[in-house]
Amino acid sequence: MRFAALAVRLGLFQACLGALSVLTLGIFNRLLIDEFSVPAALTALALGAQQLVAFTRVWFGQRSDNCRWRGLRRTPFVLCGSLSFCVLFWIAGRTVLWLAEASQAGDGSAVLWRGLVLTVVFLGYGLAISASSTPFAALLVDVTSERQRPALVSVVWSMLTVGIVAGAILASRFLGTACASTDLDLVIAGVERLIVVAPLVIFGLILLAVVGVERPVDQQSNEAKPAADRPAELSFGQAWTVLRASPQVAYFFGVLSLFTFSLFLQEAVLEPYGGAIFGMDVCATTRLNAIWGVGTLVGIATTGFLLVPRLGPQRTALVGGVLAGVFVLLMVVAGAVVSEPLFRLALLLFGYAAGVSTNASLTLMLGLTSPALAGTFIGVWGLAQAYARGVATVTGGGLLSLFGGVFGGQDTYGAYASVFVIQAVGLLLAGLLLLRVDTTLFQQRVQRALGDLLALELD
Repeated sequence: MRFAALAVRLGLFQACLGALSVLTLGIFNRLLIDEFSVPAALTALALGAQQLVAFTRVWFGQRSDNCRWRGLRRTPFVLCGSLSFCVLFWIAGRTVLWLAEASQAGDGSAVLWRGLVLTVVFLGYGLAISASSTPFAALLVDVTSERQRPALVSVVWSMLTVGIVAGAILASRFLGTACASTDLDLVIAGVERLIVVAPLVIFGLILLAVVGVERPVDQQSNEAKPAADRPAELSFGQAWTVLRASPQVAYFFGVLSLFTFSLFLQEAVLEPYGGAIFGMDVCATTRLNAIWGVGTLVGIATTGFLLVPRLGPQRTALVGGVLAGVFVLLMVVAGAVVSEPLFRLALLLFGYAAGVSTNASLTLMLGLTSPALAGTFIGVWGLAQAYARGVATVTGGGLLSLFGGVFGGQDTYGAYASVFVIQAVGLLLAGLLLLRVDTTLFQQRVQRALGDLLALELD
């Protein structure tokens, strides 16, 4: 019971990140492209910029491994980063409305340079996310035993999906009558309310999630632990030596990047697809995230009990990749026949397949993480995911603009369908490549390299 309460409490942090992703990529993305007629490529660049600074995740993770502020390693990074991204979310919201003013006035040059300002804001936002989320993931390793860890991660990542669902539902209701209105003034007023209230609520929940969870290092009886399990105090260069010890690190980095890229290629085009092909309003397209999120939640929650024990994480990842590709193609079919119910069903099933693949990938990530350098390794995997997701967001918008030119302005469906077909192929390929991940070989190589470095330190 105590462990379950801790898991749900920590999951609040991930839930907040999920809600923020809906607000930025769900509402801001849809408003800029459809309501304010900002070019899709510029919008995708601005919103995807938050992932361009993901290389700092490795540094923040490694610094949190060595941090000893009042005996705490992870909490200072989590709280400072969270405060920063909450403030920057408000600034980003104001900048979106500022950009909308230029678009409504028909000032193309102002749209361009204000879009670049929004890009800079999201670069800072991404830096704050990196500073908080990587040490938080390392905190999950710190506060659990090896036996407890898979269950904790399953709950916490399920809470991420809960946050996506809750954020989509609550945001659409918070906007109220602005959703169904063609009056842009009502839409803007709704966004103004949202960007003030959301950061305050989110930071309050994050305080509840993490304050008091981490025990100071001097209370953890490090002397009683084996050397390999003690908090490592290695330089960045030494940590990099450990990272290079196993070829599985580079291989999994590449495959994880491909999987994440393929999974989120539709992120920048899903809501506009709903609006352009099925005629949905802003709130209806925002709730698409809830449909996808429910499917993902079911996939994550059930895969660990039904598929992974029977198939193993590698084969489970392949099953998830194949199913995800099939259901993405079903969304294309739904657009061809203009069937909104079929589109919603396909999106729900795609979410389930994405949850299956995500669960399998998380299981592999646990097997490819050393407790002694949790922050560093999680920073590396977070780097792969963040860059791949950022590139996917930018690429999705860019491909939409590219195919829009290829098919001509009259064939909007063809442009969207082309993006989804590319996504389906990537998901299938990533599932096949994950079959070759070897967690046992990874652990052997890393533990050997870590042991050599610790022996040198003792000498």
